Amino acid sequence: MSANPAVRLVTAAHLPELAPDDQELLKALRRKGIDTEVVVWGDATVDWSTARLTVIRSVFDYHLRCAEFLRWLDHVESRTIVHNAPEIIRWNTHKSYLRAVADAGFSTIPTEWLHPGQPVDLRRIRADRGWAEVIVKPAVSASAHNTLKVTEDNLDDGQAHAERLVADDLALVQPYLYDFETVGETSVIYLGGQRTHCVRRPSGIHTTLEQAHVGAPLQPTQAELALAQRAFDWIAPQPLYARIDLIDSVDHGLLVLELELVEPALYLRHSTEATAAFAAAVQARLS
Repeated sequence: MSANPAVRLVTAAHLPELAPDDQELLKALRRKGIDTEVVVWGDATVDWSTARLTVIRSVFDYHLRCAEFLRWLDHVESRTIVHNAPEIIRWNTHKSYLRAVADAGFSTIPTEWLHPGQPVDLRRIRADRGWAEVIVKPAVSASAHNTLKVTEDNLDDGQAHAERLVADDLALVQPYLYDFETVGETSVIYLGGQRTHCVRRPSGIHTTLEQAHVGAPLQPTQAELALAQRAFDWIAPQPLYARIDLIDSVDHGLLVLELELVEPALYLRHSTEATAAFAAAVQARLS
């Protein structure tokens, strides 16, 4: 470990060497001669002021310890330059950001917001909205963690799950889209401000995390590319890295699913050009 690395790539304790995709970025930075080390975000022994630039990457456990993660971010922000920008990270860790996305005029999945302290009636929501099958999920989540698909057959379990979630924070109820199974998600990836590549991703509900992080190269439609670009251009300040997740649904048309700005899998193994572009963008932040 270098005493004064130029760049630190931040990871989770269970991925001390980074996720496989992010290992590609590490190798690309080192090929450029940039002194780069990998550090676990929760490591209390790290002096974060000794690196010029800290890039958040494989922190796939942040949602399990979100309050602690945000305190860590506050600490690190005062000692080094962090990307993505801390204000973006804070905003994007809580799915209430999707309200701002919808308010900005983007089409998103219809959502019923469940508020702490208010009664939850999942049966009424399904009936009023005409949603036979729904997804119930917490406002802080990643990789479908604590997300439950609810039908008439498991409605009691779904009601209990929603009540548990809303005891702590906002929760979301959304219609289940079969397009997740038949089409999958389109992910448009931006590195250093430029669109670099796109992938088709399976739904996290139906696949393991490892399967979801494989994806498949994809050429999106012009409509998908235009929507992704509008969404990316709307984000401020401009992120170092971003993944815009879309779905073209039968019932609701083309939707923005998520703006992934904290720790998205970037599918660097699909593109050496994208990896090189990411490394160059990190290098540019150093200067």
